[in-house]
Amino acid sequence: MAVFDHMSSSYIIIDATETIIAYNEMSAKLDGVEVENILHRKLLDAFPSLTRSSSSMIMVLNSNVPIWNKAQSYQTPAAKVMTLTSSTFPIVNADNTIMFVIEVVHDISNLRELTDHVIHLTETLKETRSLSNQNLQIVTQNKLFKRLLKDAKCFAKTPLPVLIAGETGTGKELVARYIHQNSATKDNTMVTINCGAIPSTLIESTLFGTIKGAFTGADNKKGLLELANGSTLLLDEINSMPIEVQSKLLRVVQDGYFRPLGGNNEKKVTIRYIVAMNEQPEVAIQKKQLRSDLFYRLSVCMVELPPLQDRLDDIPHLVEFFIRKHNPLLNTHINGYTPDFIRSLEAQPWPGNVRMLENVVLRSMLMCSQTNDDALNQYHLDTLTQPFTAIEPITHYQEKSPIKNREIPESLTEHLASYEKQLLSNAMARYKNNHSEVARQLKIPRTTLQSKLRKYGITT
Repeated sequence: MAVFDHMSSSYIIIDATETIIAYNEMSAKLDGVEVENILHRKLLDAFPSLTRSSSSMIMVLNSNVPIWNKAQSYQTPAAKVMTLTSSTFPIVNADNTIMFVIEVVHDISNLRELTDHVIHLTETLKETRSLSNQNLQIVTQNKLFKRLLKDAKCFAKTPLPVLIAGETGTGKELVARYIHQNSATKDNTMVTINCGAIPSTLIESTLFGTIKGAFTGADNKKGLLELANGSTLLLDEINSMPIEVQSKLLRVVQDGYFRPLGGNNEKKVTIRYIVAMNEQPEVAIQKKQLRSDLFYRLSVCMVELPPLQDRLDDIPHLVEFFIRKHNPLLNTHINGYTPDFIRSLEAQPWPGNVRMLENVVLRSMLMCSQTNDDALNQYHLDTLTQPFTAIEPITHYQEKSPIKNREIPESLTEHLASYEKQLLSNAMARYKNNHSEVARQLKIPRTTLQSKLRKYGITT
């Protein structure tokens, strides 16, 4: 056994009675248990998620036939789901009777996560293409925002890079799509990548593509740079991109040439770059999250979006738009709002900006449908300050003080999350768990819907 004790891989050995007689520290680390809690126990007792039909060790013990490089998933004693490859083989004596079965394991959970992420990116890209063909609606009567849109339309007529800065929820991607749809390449699909949503180990291959053999499992894959050739590439949250990848991107922005991972030949692309950030570029540069030379190259044209607090005059117009947008989804017939509803909205700080406003209006509409009203009012908004569990019919109104003067037992973020979960549950029930239809009605990518369903534990 001394040989196995010096192995860097995980291994486990059972005898002919299915008793575990060897189990190293690497195995214990992967399984999240102590070695002494596994040794000298029966295999199926130590790993209750295994069965006689699923355990490769039991199969080899019964058949005397080795199993090489088998991919499988199982739940560890610590309830963690592992994805691994294993090689299982018997040790026999002179008369070919099995004495032991040895299984050597390689954890590939991280590789599986990366693979799943690539699939997610591919599906998101497909859905982004579909979304880019929909009619774009930017709702505003605010003079500052209208002037910004006029500047953006002017920038769109040029191939120059555009940098869009603004807080979360101010509409950076919406403005990016507005620029693309007013550009000379509007008939080509705008490619979007959220740099903050991609693991640092994956972002380079996602952008530049790979050549078969570049690393284990690598194949010939086009990167987003090549897919965006002749069109627009939106780099959202570019300050989340690793600095070393930013340096490689700089050259592509400057002269249009790049080399896929593992490749020897350069490729030429012509791309219109739009980058978005949720903080001031100068701050990101000071934090060493953004290369200054890349910033200067990409900020030829700049658009800084104002927070909702600086365009309160747009709140009534946005509320009207959200009511029209979501009436079909909620099966409601709300036709407006009362002045006190708007006054209460105008009194809020809106850290989540327009995206947060839409969520608040959605939940108020849900409350309004329970009171059988035809307009949103202060009462429906006040329900946001109560713990949200289930929607119950409301038969009467109560006198309530303005939101800003009331004690809120939970954060607004928690309330909105509760609302989002309820909305998703209602939508899944209404459309009979049809993910594609629910995603279409909610106007979100299908992968985003599935991610939220997992987040809230909504089973289908």
